[in-house]
Amino acid sequence: MTIADLWAKFLTNVPAYVAAIGLIGYFFGMFVVFIAKPLKNAESFSIKPVDNAGITEIRVYYGGISGALGGFLLFLMLSGHVDYAMIGGLFFSTTVFVTRSIFLCVDKGWKCPYTKLAIPAEGCFVIALWTCFILSKVLY
Repeated sequence: MTIADLWAKFLTNVPAYVAAIGLIGYFFGMFVVFIAKPLKNAESFSIKPVDNAGITEIRVYYGGISGALGGFLLFLMLSGHVDYAMIGGLFFSTTVFVTRSIFLCVDKGWKCPYTKLAIPAEGCFVIALWTCFILSKVLY
Protein backbone atom coordinates (compact mmCIF):
# COMPACT_ATOMS: atom_id res chain seq x y z
CA MET A 1 0.00 0.00 0.00
CA THR A 2 1.43 3.35 -1.04
CA ILE A 3 1.17 6.70 0.67
CA ALA A 4 -1.27 7.74 -2.05
CA ASP A 5 -3.47 4.74 -1.18
CA LEU A 6 -3.39 5.63 2.52
CA TRP A 7 -4.21 9.25 1.74
CA ALA A 8 -7.12 8.21 -0.48
CA LYS A 9 -8.49 6.01 2.33
CA PHE A 10 -8.11 8.86 4.83
CA LEU A 11 -10.09 11.18 2.56
CA THR A 12 -13.03 8.76 2.44
CA ASN A 13 -13.98 9.76 6.00
CA VAL A 14 -11.62 12.32 7.54
CA PRO A 15 -13.41 12.70 10.92
CA ALA A 16 -13.50 8.94 11.51
CA TYR A 17 -9.81 8.59 10.66
CA VAL A 18 -8.87 11.55 12.86
CA ALA A 19 -10.80 9.98 15.77
CA ALA A 20 -9.33 6.53 15.19
CA ILE A 21 -5.76 7.81 14.87
CA GLY A 22 -6.19 9.90 18.04
CA LEU A 23 -7.55 6.91 19.95
CA ILE A 24 -4.81 4.60 18.70
CA GLY A 25 -2.15 7.16 19.68
CA TYR A 26 -3.69 7.57 23.12
CA PHE A 27 -3.88 3.84 23.84
CA PHE A 28 -0.40 3.08 22.51
CA GLY A 29 0.91 6.02 24.57
CA MET A 30 -0.71 4.58 27.70
CA PHE A 31 0.81 1.20 26.84
CA VAL A 32 4.33 2.61 26.65
CA VAL A 33 3.97 4.78 29.75
CA PHE A 34 2.63 2.03 32.01
CA ILE A 35 4.92 -0.72 30.76
CA ALA A 36 8.03 1.45 31.08
CA LYS A 37 7.38 3.23 34.41
CA PRO A 38 4.41 1.66 36.17
CA LEU A 39 5.05 3.05 39.66
CA LYS A 40 5.73 6.64 38.64
CA ASN A 41 2.69 6.82 36.38
CA ALA A 42 0.33 4.91 38.67
CA GLU A 43 1.09 7.31 41.51
CA SER A 44 0.04 10.22 39.30
CA PHE A 45 -3.29 8.38 38.99
CA SER A 46 -3.50 8.08 42.81
CA ILE A 47 -2.76 4.34 42.57
CA LYS A 48 -0.15 2.71 44.79
CA PRO A 49 0.51 -1.05 44.73
CA VAL A 50 0.97 -2.84 48.04
CA ASP A 51 3.61 -5.26 46.67
CA ASN A 52 5.42 -6.35 43.48
CA ALA A 53 2.37 -8.22 42.16
CA GLY A 54 0.58 -4.87 42.24
CA ILE A 55 3.25 -3.42 39.95
CA THR A 56 2.61 -6.27 37.53
CA GLU A 57 -1.13 -5.59 37.66
CA ILE A 58 -0.51 -1.94 36.79
CA ARG A 59 1.59 -3.01 33.80
CA VAL A 60 -1.03 -5.56 32.73
CA TYR A 61 -4.25 -3.60 33.19
CA TYR A 62 -3.15 -0.07 32.45
CA GLY A 63 -0.39 -0.93 29.99
CA GLY A 64 -1.29 -4.27 28.47
CA ILE A 65 -4.98 -3.67 27.98
CA SER A 66 -4.27 -0.22 26.54
CA GLY A 67 -1.84 -1.78 24.07
CA ALA A 68 -4.35 -4.46 23.12
CA LEU A 69 -7.11 -1.90 22.61
CA GLY A 70 -4.85 0.33 20.53
CA GLY A 71 -3.81 -2.68 18.44
CA PHE A 72 -7.40 -3.75 17.91
CA LEU A 73 -8.45 -0.25 16.83
CA LEU A 74 -5.46 -0.13 14.47
CA PHE A 75 -6.48 -3.50 13.01
CA LEU A 76 -10.05 -2.26 12.47
CA MET A 77 -8.86 0.93 10.86
CA LEU A 78 -6.38 -0.76 8.52
CA SER A 79 -8.87 -3.44 7.53
CA GLY A 80 -11.34 -0.85 6.29
CA HIS A 81 -13.56 -0.61 9.37
CA VAL A 82 -12.59 2.86 10.56
CA ASP A 83 -16.19 3.53 11.66
CA TYR A 84 -16.04 0.56 14.03
CA ALA A 85 -12.69 1.73 15.41
CA MET A 86 -14.10 5.20 16.05
CA ILE A 87 -17.34 3.89 17.59
CA GLY A 88 -15.52 1.35 19.78
CA GLY A 89 -13.22 4.05 21.11
CA LEU A 90 -16.20 6.36 21.57
CA PHE A 91 -18.02 3.76 23.69
CA PHE A 92 -14.89 3.11 25.75
CA SER A 93 -14.01 6.78 26.32
CA THR A 94 -17.56 7.88 27.07
CA THR A 95 -18.06 5.02 29.52
CA VAL A 96 -14.84 5.88 31.37
CA PHE A 97 -15.78 9.56 31.54
CA VAL A 98 -19.36 8.97 32.74
CA THR A 99 -18.29 6.32 35.28
CA ARG A 100 -15.53 8.59 36.62
CA SER A 101 -17.96 11.51 36.91
CA ILE A 102 -20.54 9.45 38.81
CA PHE A 103 -18.11 7.82 41.21
CA LEU A 104 -16.23 11.02 41.95
CA CYS A 105 -19.42 12.08 43.69
CA VAL A 106 -19.92 8.71 45.39
CA ASP A 107 -16.28 8.38 46.51
CA LYS A 108 -15.77 12.12 47.14
CA GLY A 109 -12.61 12.18 45.03
CA TRP A 110 -13.18 15.52 43.32
CA LYS A 111 -10.46 17.30 45.34
CA CYS A 112 -7.66 14.92 44.27
CA PRO A 113 -5.04 16.44 41.95
CA TYR A 114 -5.49 13.70 39.34
CA THR A 115 -9.23 14.31 39.18
CA LYS A 116 -8.71 18.01 38.50
CA LEU A 117 -6.74 17.01 35.40
CA ALA A 118 -8.71 13.92 34.34
CA ILE A 119 -12.22 15.37 34.22
CA PRO A 120 -11.48 18.31 31.89
CA ALA A 121 -9.03 16.30 29.75
CA GLU A 122 -11.38 13.32 29.37
CA GLY A 123 -14.33 15.64 28.85
CA CYS A 124 -12.59 17.43 25.99
CA PHE A 125 -11.49 14.10 24.50
CA VAL A 126 -15.04 12.71 24.61
CA ILE A 127 -16.45 15.91 23.10
CA ALA A 128 -13.87 15.73 20.30
CA LEU A 129 -14.75 12.08 19.62
CA TRP A 130 -18.49 12.79 19.55
CA THR A 131 -17.81 15.72 17.21
CA CYS A 132 -15.84 13.43 14.89
CA PHE A 133 -18.63 10.84 15.05
CA ILE A 134 -21.33 13.39 14.18
CA LEU A 135 -19.24 14.93 11.40
CA SER A 136 -18.50 11.49 9.96
CA LYS A 137 -22.23 10.79 9.72
CA VAL A 138 -23.22 14.23 8.42
CA LEU A 139 -20.40 14.77 5.92
CA TYR A 140 -19.77 11.22 4.70
